[in-house]
Amino acid sequence: MNYRPMLIANGVLIASMAGLSAWAWNQIPDGAQIPVHWNLEGHIDRFASKSEALVFFPALTLLITAMMWTLPRFDPRRANLEASGKFWNAATILLGLFLAYLHVLITLGALGQSVDMANALIPGLCVLIAGLGNYLGKTRSNWFGGVRTPWTLSSEYAWEKTHRVTGRLFVLSGLVTMIAWFVLGAKLSLFVLIGSVLVSVTAAVALSYFYWRIDPARRLESH
Repeated sequence: MNYRPMLIANGVLIASMAGLSAWAWNQIPDGAQIPVHWNLEGHIDRFASKSEALVFFPALTLLITAMMWTLPRFDPRRANLEASGKFWNAATILLGLFLAYLHVLITLGALGQSVDMANALIPGLCVLIAGLGNYLGKTRSNWFGGVRTPWTLSSEYAWEKTHRVTGRLFVLSGLVTMIAWFVLGAKLSLFVLIGSVLVSVTAAVALSYFYWRIDPARRLESH
């Protein structure tokens, strides 16, 4: 698999996040308590030290990138995962972008800027989910990425069909939630997001079984 796109993109993101943290470090008092978590009402319910707040997301992005670079080597279906390179690279980059976005928001809050985290979080999640959905249909069966059920893992037909439909559902979920965010606001759109993703995941499991049942290759083997 060509890992270069994700390594370059996430390398730039990690360096940028580290640079932002270094720039903000001396502007934040050592004993400052920085908001890092908000409840559904948008109220702060957890604070962190300066070191935790400014280091956590760059370190997490580095860890995820290293994991995504390493995991394919342990997949028994490595050839299939390598054929899913577009999805693998896109998923890693999208996660990196989302974490970088969160890092910027946390840093702005640490610097005293007023950040409506509940309102800012929704568009980021929409882009992440819709982006993942856009590439989901381009995967082949593997053990580390995608809708992994007993039926998709035992039927290439079920895998392909399930991921095509599920990818469209995820894109639709992101678009519907973005519209809800514009029309209904952050709080209600979060419930739209959670509900639509749950529906998509439930549909994916049901579809994987349905397509497994009607897999032409499986039906031929049974005769």
